[in-house]
Amino acid sequence: MRLVAPQPGSGGLFCTDFLELAMSIRLRCALTLSLAAVLAAGCEVSKSSNPLSPSVAGPIAGVTIGRPNALEPGQDWQIFMRDQPLKLRFQNVTSSGVRPISYTVEIASDAAFNSIVFKRTGVTAASGDTTVLQLPDALATGRTYWWRVRAEDGANSSDYSVPKSFVAVEPVVLGTPVLNSPIGTITTMTPEFKITGGSRSGPAAKIIYQVQVANDQAFASIAATFSPDETLPQTTIAQNYSFLNNKTYYWRVQAKDTGDSQAVSAWSSTQVFVTSQPAPPPPIGGGGGGGPVGTGDWKSCGSAPGDTLVGCVRSAVYVQSTEANAFEITKRVAWLLRGQGYGLLQKGSGENIITWQGNSFSISRVCAPGGYPVKVLSDAGTGGGNGASWAPDPADNVCSLPGRFIPAIDPALP
Repeated sequence: MRLVAPQPGSGGLFCTDFLELAMSIRLRCALTLSLAAVLAAGCEVSKSSNPLSPSVAGPIAGVTIGRPNALEPGQDWQIFMRDQPLKLRFQNVTSSGVRPISYTVEIASDAAFNSIVFKRTGVTAASGDTTVLQLPDALATGRTYWWRVRAEDGANSSDYSVPKSFVAVEPVVLGTPVLNSPIGTITTMTPEFKITGGSRSGPAAKIIYQVQVANDQAFASIAATFSPDETLPQTTIAQNYSFLNNKTYYWRVQAKDTGDSQAVSAWSSTQVFVTSQPAPPPPIGGGGGGGPVGTGDWKSCGSAPGDTLVGCVRSAVYVQSTEANAFEITKRVAWLLRGQGYGLLQKGSGENIITWQGNSFSISRVCAPGGYPVKVLSDAGTGGGNGASWAPDPADNVCSLPGRFIPAIDPALP
């Protein structure tokens, strides 16, 4: 618009070329509206012509995406701490469209999914029939959760899978047991072990103890092990197991849940005991081969060949580490197995022999019906461990030689 100065006496300002101004404004508005229409039309053409474009907004007509299936964890599964962080497995789906499929996974603390505790979008489908997603962190325990999964392509999406609920089980925590006895010097070689149970939390099942008795502080040489059930408040182990006399032992215990948790406690502190039993008086009578004998019921040890039978007999009659006491075990093993053709091994000379009933016998071996010896005591003899064993030696035919196999003799004979 052009302003023109007034002529003298005109009384004020006035505009010229007003028609020119109006036409200019009208032309510019028309051009602006035309350009906007062209641009809008161009955008519509781009969105509808390329279904793979990220700029597609809203569902694409005719595209159907299958509904995923939540597989693992399944309905009412129990998830233990050893299973965490949790892995979710779901079934892959197909789509009638051309856009790539990804998944959205949700875990909630309520069935209505109002309280989402974990959500992951854009989960890429794995090759094959299923996809696995591992959570980055463990879920809080002692709670029930629901999870579901949905497939989507950025424009269309499936229905959510049928929700599955599972329980994150509270972990079982076992306190350390306390050793009560034996401790220090004891006057028996068959001590009772007494243990006070530790604390516990969580849904524990039956608790058992793993008791180790060792010859050394590092527990590299185990002398005996026991696995009793826990009884509260105190567990007593009385298995009449005979330890060596005048010897130092180290022992400890660990508690274990036999249920699904398989939780274990820390090892207890180590305690020490020393056996110091006075030597028994010499046997009355005897005639050779007779040694001090324990008072256990060896006759109830059965007749099944093996180290279990030998261990039972040893626990019943073992008193001290001597050749005579070792033979008390061996001749009773042969007697219990006599019905199956076992007998004693006669030795005319050599070490670890003892004279009884007019013959010289091996103190640690019996003869099997196949004509070969079986070692029933390891480290036999005075000062040895005289430990229960069952070591057949089929390559040795010594028991088939004339005069070497002697039928089992009643151990009660002098």
